[in-house]
Amino acid sequence: MLKSLKQIGLKEKEIKIYLAILKLGSVSAQSIANETGIKRTTTYLVLERLKQIGLVGEIIQKNKKIFFAQKPSKLLKIAETKKKEIEKEEQRIKEFLPQLERILKNKTADPKEEILHFQGIEGIWNIVDVLVKSRKDMFVIFPGSIYKHLGLSRILTDVTKKRRQIGGTMAYIITDYHKQNKKFYREEDTDFREIRFTSAVENFKSGMILFDDKIALISLQKPYSSILIKNEAIHSLVKFMFDFIWTELDGKNLPE
Repeated sequence: MLKSLKQIGLKEKEIKIYLAILKLGSVSAQSIANETGIKRTTTYLVLERLKQIGLVGEIIQKNKKIFFAQKPSKLLKIAETKKKEIEKEEQRIKEFLPQLERILKNKTADPKEEILHFQGIEGIWNIVDVLVKSRKDMFVIFPGSIYKHLGLSRILTDVTKKRRQIGGTMAYIITDYHKQNKKFYREEDTDFREIRFTSAVENFKSGMILFDDKIALISLQKPYSSILIKNEAIHSLVKFMFDFIWTELDGKNLPE
């Protein structure tokens, strides 16, 4: 229910206060504040917003403002209004989309540098589409916690499968002692990947992949966020740092 109320545009405090009024009936702002734990001044501001959208009404009793909830069916009207607003936005986008397409079409050359920002699992798949087309080695730092994320783990499996099919490239990986990483290490699949270990990576909440002249940075926390940077100068610097760490770990911290 809370998720649905948020999707029609209600904020968390608005939901708390509206549900409190439904529970308490006709009630003062102070009583609402006591019930929700929201400051009274903030409660008044939220009540004004709820009055504007038609979820709360107000009467005066003995020179005191009393608030009451309108029928929950009002939520349907709010949802309908939200739907109409979205339809209007979609129409506006359709109107200027041809203009944006012309700008893209008139582009004479690929930029030498580019930064793309993506949200969600779908965004990471966009990076994968670029990654699997690479015919060069890739250099990776990621924590074993990636295996706890079913969506990310599936992406990793897909990348591995596709790069095996391509063949001729290596993955140099710096990671922690997660059991899956140790399993890969013991398989001695050295014609496809080489792994070096450090417990420091275990605390990371993100991962990094270097390939071609690009850097992919991927957050491992929902709602997931990823950045793809195409810049030779920045790539060279980050690759230098990776090589330094890689050399320092040579022959060290091997799993038992």
